[in-house]
Amino acid sequence: MRAAAATAACALACWGLTAGCGRDAAPARTTASFTDGGVTVTVTLERSAARTLHVSAELRPQRPGFHLYSLGLPDQGVDGLGIPTRLAVAAPLTADGPVTTPAHPYGLRQPGLDVTLPVYPDGPVTLRLAVRLPSAPPATARLLLTYGACSGTAGCLAPVRRHPVTLPVPPR
Repeated sequence: MRAAAATAACALACWGLTAGCGRDAAPARTTASFTDGGVTVTVTLERSAARTLHVSAELRPQRPGFHLYSLGLPDQGVDGLGIPTRLAVAAPLTADGPVTTPAHPYGLRQPGLDVTLPVYPDGPVTLRLAVRLPSAPPATARLLLTYGACSGTAGCLAPVRRHPVTLPVPPR
């Protein structure tokens, strides 16, 4: 009988550690994906506090040898060339800092053009953004993504401008 009681107590303690009670519980998340402009995008909202969300967006070109333009590219490109990578939130959410990425851009000079464009290395790029929720959090969050995928040898794919993504706001 004591063995059964000890087993039940152990099971209850383990359940308490994994069931979301207490400060060490994993944050709540919601995720959505779409494909547009030759890029598969996966967006995740993670709730880490009562009024804070963290957004991550992985942009993965579908074709090998394709890259995305840098966050540092001006809104109108350089001499009208290039589509800047952007992640924005719509009201009533507000960004709580700039969009960041661990990817490091480099200057790409295309043959025949007298311009250097800041791009990320070929392959996926992950963007991150901290977001502040209003005091009465909405049921959904609306995000907007802009990007263009290009290759140094195969040209560019159709640019994507302000593609909307709506996700449920994770509970706290």
